[in-house]
Amino acid sequence: MDATSIGTPAQGLSARGVVKSYAGVTVLHGVSIDVAPGEVVGLVGHNGAGKSTLLKVISGATSPDSGTITVEGERRHLDSPSAAIAAGIATVYQELALLPNLTVAQNAFLGDERRRRGVLDKATMRRLARELTESFGLEVDVDRRLGDYPVATRQLLEVAIATHRNARYLLLDEPTTSLEGGQVERFLDTVRDLAVERRLGIIFVDHKLDELYAVCSRIVALVDGRVRIDAKVDEVGRDEVVAAIAGEEQPAAPVRTAAGPDTAASATAGRHLEVRNLRAPGIEDVTLEARAGRVLGIYGLVGSGRTELLRSLVGLSTLSSGTAELDGQAYRPRSPGAAQAEGVVYLTEERKHDGIVPRLSSPYNVALPVLSRYSRSGFLRKKRMLAEADDVLTQMRIRGDVHGPVVGLSGGNQQKVLLARAISQRPRVLLLDEPTKGVDLGVKAEIHRIIRSLAHDEGLTVVVVSSEEDEICEVADDIVVMSHGRCTGELVPPEARTPTELRRSAWAAA
Repeated sequence: MDATSIGTPAQGLSARGVVKSYAGVTVLHGVSIDVAPGEVVGLVGHNGAGKSTLLKVISGATSPDSGTITVEGERRHLDSPSAAIAAGIATVYQELALLPNLTVAQNAFLGDERRRRGVLDKATMRRLARELTESFGLEVDVDRRLGDYPVATRQLLEVAIATHRNARYLLLDEPTTSLEGGQVERFLDTVRDLAVERRLGIIFVDHKLDELYAVCSRIVALVDGRVRIDAKVDEVGRDEVVAAIAGEEQPAAPVRTAAGPDTAASATAGRHLEVRNLRAPGIEDVTLEARAGRVLGIYGLVGSGRTELLRSLVGLSTLSSGTAELDGQAYRPRSPGAAQAEGVVYLTEERKHDGIVPRLSSPYNVALPVLSRYSRSGFLRKKRMLAEADDVLTQMRIRGDVHGPVVGLSGGNQQKVLLARAISQRPRVLLLDEPTKGVDLGVKAEIHRIIRSLAHDEGLTVVVVSSEEDEICEVADDIVVMSHGRCTGELVPPEARTPTELRRSAWAAA
């Protein structure tokens, strides 16, 4: 569907013809988007499509090269976030901005402190903070440190605080990334209430179409800095949105591991991984099998022990009891290095915390775990190292400057760099923890293709942990469900391989 404007609302927030470039590269090519009071507009697009830049322009965090912003018919010059707040525009980013070491009340009035005769009026701020949290149905102690509350509560608090300063328009950037199950449903209910009851206009950036279609009246899709779709949700199908975001590309060649000629046969042979009655920190009793040439999907809610299982299998935590075997031989790694020596490689869930090295280039990030491969007599054969790293990165179809600091790439492309790092280690067992967390639909489809190719074409044993039911159903050949640190190893039958049935089985065991 070609993008056509549905019409600028008589009263609302409107960005028209926004152009923005960085270092000579145009990120936004005359983008326009409108949101009316009481309307929720879903904004989607691949990483690097310009979603975050557009939000930064509307929120006053960056200035456009050209284009206009109007609020309820009045043109506004939003040269700072405070100017946007004064115009009634509040923003909640994917990474929470509240300070965990301060109390709820202190966070609520940070930068907007109430004073009486020149002294902080703490009693008034606590009272108003209680009224605010109660109006959102949040059962919190406003005198308690924010960091004492779980992520889901902090997410709702951030929205509540963002809206209490007379905000009429709310920008939400991937707000459900750290939420699951009932937490997501509760958050979506809050978004509906803000639009219907409080008449807020909301721009909701998300990569999960089921969430967007649940709360949005309109979908806007950005592709390479241009509006490709702007349509009511009942006029555009999900497949059409995915096709627009993913784009039309030539069929991809199978992804190859980075094995050299001397190790290619062993690297592509795969290994059979079997664990029986495994116990470790966060794991009570896990039994499962992962087979070469297949993708095993592990689904579970927060606290199910799914991440703890992968970390124990790669030597990041100690196995207390039970057995693990590779091809029938005892496997008990004491460190990630020991696991790597056995051909077992782990991709972390938290790419920013313990994944990428931000200031290094993508090739160096890829080569870090295998620098010894390129060392001879104490010297690093840099040319060979960079050539092999570039070869793997090319297979990842990374968009952006791969030879600049990796932090300059979008989140989805950073994730593909980490996947390239895992492949460069010549794994035979690949453990992937939330491999598409926080990436857009287009990148997600690419990563799914890579995962399937590694298993089906290269013969690797691939284990994927995900909290997204759709992802597990899409990418996995076999599926098991974890709950409370337990897994029987029983495979989900074909007739139950649907998001609804997976969710039902996980919640039934919770």
